[in-house]
Amino acid sequence: MFYSFQNESDFYRELVKKNVGVYSEEEQLTLKEAKVVIFGLGGVGGVQAILCTRMGIGHITGVDADEFEVSNMNRQMLASTSVLGEAKAKVAEKTVKDINPYISTRFVQTMVDEENVIDLIKGHDVVIEAVDDMPSRVIIHRTARELGVPSVGMSGSPPNRGFVSSFFPDGVHYEDILNLPGKGIKLTDESVRQQIADIKKERARYSVEQGAPKEWAEQFCEGKAGWIITPVRAMLLATFSFHEAVQIITKRTPSALAPKALLINLDAEQPVQIKTAPDGGWNYAHL
Repeated sequence: MFYSFQNESDFYRELVKKNVGVYSEEEQLTLKEAKVVIFGLGGVGGVQAILCTRMGIGHITGVDADEFEVSNMNRQMLASTSVLGEAKAKVAEKTVKDINPYISTRFVQTMVDEENVIDLIKGHDVVIEAVDDMPSRVIIHRTARELGVPSVGMSGSPPNRGFVSSFFPDGVHYEDILNLPGKGIKLTDESVRQQIADIKKERARYSVEQGAPKEWAEQFCEGKAGWIITPVRAMLLATFSFHEAVQIITKRTPSALAPKALLINLDAEQPVQIKTAPDGGWNYAHL
């Protein structure tokens, strides 16, 4: 069936009409006017870009330095054989434009760092962090706070665990609640950067206690294996963190506003829980 729309307003109204009722017309208008930046366009961020578009977000900035490879296809919904070798940012932009040709976009193939992060975040209403290296996470959340922009963070660990939390500029500090070293120190300091990066090795070792293979953890810590993740875990992290972003944009209270967090463990009797951080914050190695 061929659809013809006289103008952008007609198209947008049809695109989002099923949202209205869950969210009010006023909230949907707020979403249309919102600007979201997503750091990372892989297993989590790629889904979030699609969700933003289908939800009717008016502008998306997407940031990712990588290109698609075969190993991405187990979990990254933007990955397929037809786009192998192409930039994730380019493919993501093409995909969202195919869903909503009127959406405003800025997709950038670059690695986030302290030199470009301000330019990438400023002017947005919310930051969604979906990167897999921990120093970049610190840079993103720290800068969002400095610029007065709410941010949503996540992490996932083997075999089937995940963490999602939202951060307001006047609320709990990302680095405090996760007990990260080097607060206030620029990550151009290589010793601090390495301390933060090494927490992922601690997470790998702890994951063995949760059911991950010991051989994998040893190989990961030696730099011989990558992080293991299934499509289910990526999808859950994307969905829950995107929901937090929508709640922020529409002025509702996020479910996992720090010091609260949404914790996923599909191997537990209660696979999804919202908990408040213990006194002294979370142990990031256990998330």
